[in-house]
Amino acid sequence: MAVATIQRWTFRTVLLVLGLAALPCLLLPQIAIVAAISIVGIPLALLMALIPPVFLFLLLTWAISFGVPGRLNWLTSPLIAVALLAVPPFLINRSMDRTTMALVSGDNDRIVRPFRAETLAVRSDRTAFWTKTQTRCDDFCMRALLTRSARRIMVMSYPAEMPEPDFSSIARTFHMERRASCPPVELADVRLLDLEKSPTARNAPKASERMRLEIAKGNCLIESEASLAEADTVVSAGQIKRGVNDYQAGLNPTADTIAVYRISVHNKDGATFSEVYRWTGVASYRLLPLLLPSYVTGYQFDIRIGFPRTLDLTHIVQFADRPDWSAFVTGTLGMELTLPAVDDSNDAAAVLAAKLSQPGPIDAVTNSLANDFFDRLRGRQTASQPDVDLAIAALNDRRLGVPDSVFAAAKYAKDVAPESMARLADALFARLFEIDIKVSKFGNIEAPQAGRLAIAIQSLPDQVIPEHRADLERLAKDTHRRVAAFQALTRLSVFGADAIPTMLYLIDDAALQPLDKGNFWQHSYLAGVQGLCRLGERGAPAIEPLLERIRAGIIPLHASYGDLAINTLAGMGADKATLLQAFPAKDRNSNRARFDRVFDKARRKIDCGY
Repeated sequence: MAVATIQRWTFRTVLLVLGLAALPCLLLPQIAIVAAISIVGIPLALLMALIPPVFLFLLLTWAISFGVPGRLNWLTSPLIAVALLAVPPFLINRSMDRTTMALVSGDNDRIVRPFRAETLAVRSDRTAFWTKTQTRCDDFCMRALLTRSARRIMVMSYPAEMPEPDFSSIARTFHMERRASCPPVELADVRLLDLEKSPTARNAPKASERMRLEIAKGNCLIESEASLAEADTVVSAGQIKRGVNDYQAGLNPTADTIAVYRISVHNKDGATFSEVYRWTGVASYRLLPLLLPSYVTGYQFDIRIGFPRTLDLTHIVQFADRPDWSAFVTGTLGMELTLPAVDDSNDAAAVLAAKLSQPGPIDAVTNSLANDFFDRLRGRQTASQPDVDLAIAALNDRRLGVPDSVFAAAKYAKDVAPESMARLADALFARLFEIDIKVSKFGNIEAPQAGRLAIAIQSLPDQVIPEHRADLERLAKDTHRRVAAFQALTRLSVFGADAIPTMLYLIDDAALQPLDKGNFWQHSYLAGVQGLCRLGERGAPAIEPLLERIRAGIIPLHASYGDLAINTLAGMGADKATLLQAFPAKDRNSNRARFDRVFDKARRKIDCGY
């Protein structure tokens, strides 16, 4: 009797301790997230997740024991508790299984292969961030037209769950047509298809690029509207039912967690349409065998108390927010949408050159062709003599904007005549000083084209820079323009020690700029210091002026700024002890290990990056 009494009180004590421990676990689950993030706190996070279900199971067992007579209630009570906790998940999961089987029971495949459709309509909830001016012919639409897999593509979208096809509704249509003049289009690289699996997929031809080339040749992309009933085949893809996930379900065991995805194909049969294909995928969150609460997580750091569930997939290989569209059109329908891997760069260059030779305004397609041209140079990492000549023509044509990859013509030029590189430099500097530099109301410089030109100038060979000494000096004095194009000023290093005064001026003038106004201070400062860093040993005359500015607090020494200063002075040949002595005591003592590491590395190889 005494032993039994001790056991009862021991059990109650354990139950009380677990109950007290469960309170912070239930009320402050965020503690578990913080603990898990710290890595060393993972055991604590796991313990916090286990305490509530263990406590509730023991509490239920203890409550049942009062109604179970006999000496074996210590055994029968837990068994009854397990049975009570197992019944709800069993019934709920079984109901979900029946629902899933009913949903997929109507799947069928009566598609006639090889698949053919003159007019193919696609109904989908696939979202893309279209702007008002963009042509809503996505990657699949363009590929289907370019490969002649379909003569006309019709597209429709719906905002939520996929409805049954309404064949009287109006759809947006696209087809290609030969015309003397094409209507304006703005194509977007909405890459919804995953077709290229090879290591060279990054350089695979883009549908938008190929389409722009066809349009430039006079094969226009025509957009119009038509009734869905005009389609030969209507493909519908999306979700027909949206269930909640385990986080959203929380402590509601009967929450509807079934999400249903469907792809259907309707073929025209005379004046009516009949379904010839249906695929249904089901994703559901099933309850664990015992209905006990613990932590469930949501987006990022969301965490709450709920009933943990496992994700169950039916006819779905990998969980996603929509059906695998790429696998369907290429696998199930067998459409060949991979664009031929032919090198059409010469063709595209010839078309671009012809467009530039014509008078009058430049349309959006030609502007995009220019962007594609420079992107190809960047991808190939080679720019031949004809490429550089065309790049110069594009830069000298003020009807075109400055492409993102304009630097590629300078950086990757190979076997190009020196006079051509000189003309390229002339064109880059000329465009740089023509750009209107705008300052926003928040003090930020808004001139992305100037930054692109600066990177291109930074990539030019040293031989063409001396002719532009005056341009660089002019840029150094133009505060707004130099902030936008600070990378170009690092080319002052070509002039050796003779350019040290200008680079020191940039550092000094940066100190006069407001720290809270855009990049006025940082870009001016980096232009000077990175230029000096590039001098290496030629910059020895600047050692003492730089040390003076360190002592005066003009040169920042924290983080990457300090690394850049050390690299600059070490590369110039500054003595380690002298440089260390110039550092303020707080930086010298707290970052000595970092100083030694950066200095020793700089003596082997200078790093002028930031």
